[in-house]
Amino acid sequence: MQAPYSHAFNTPAGTLVRRLWPSDSTALVALFRGLDPESRFDRFMGAVSETAAAAYASRALVAEGLVFGAFTDGALRGVGELRPAGAATEAELAFAVARGHRGRGLGHALGARLTQAARNGGMHRLHLRCLSGNRPMRALARRLGAEFSAGGREVHAVLALSPPTAFSLWRENVDGLFDVAAAASAAWPMVSAV
Repeated sequence: MQAPYSHAFNTPAGTLVRRLWPSDSTALVALFRGLDPESRFDRFMGAVSETAAAAYASRALVAEGLVFGAFTDGALRGVGELRPAGAATEAELAFAVARGHRGRGLGHALGARLTQAARNGGMHRLHLRCLSGNRPMRALARRLGAEFSAGGREVHAVLALSPPTAFSLWRENVDGLFDVAAAASAAWPMVSAV
């Protein structure tokens, strides 16, 4: 099944979803450091210490691929990653959302932005792997339009993407401009007038 372009970006009220840049590294490390043991287990599909999760996050923004973040009340509450996977037209998705912010649509909003970027970047298929007991991730993959195959303790979801359109390319360019502006305004502290 090919995913339609319009995963209407139903971003939850008060939430900003934008691309993350190296200037967001401190916030990303804090998000991963703050994940509870169960969330780290689900994200990395195995036991990972707080220190190891933070070390991963410290390299995530300079590794190949794209990372988008969901900000609520100015704080990074969720992250979605798009990483190359094998073939040149395939990539893998991964997500982490802070406890207390799950079930609010952050994962879907991140997934929609990642899918748009992948589609416009020439990707044909996206892969999402999770543990079979990770119901929220399976539900997210279903909402994004993925097809499933199960194999023991792991579920493999595949999302087939349709080719980009002039509108999808335009939309991503506009979203990208807003992402840069939002990141720049977050990185530069406000200077009060004297």
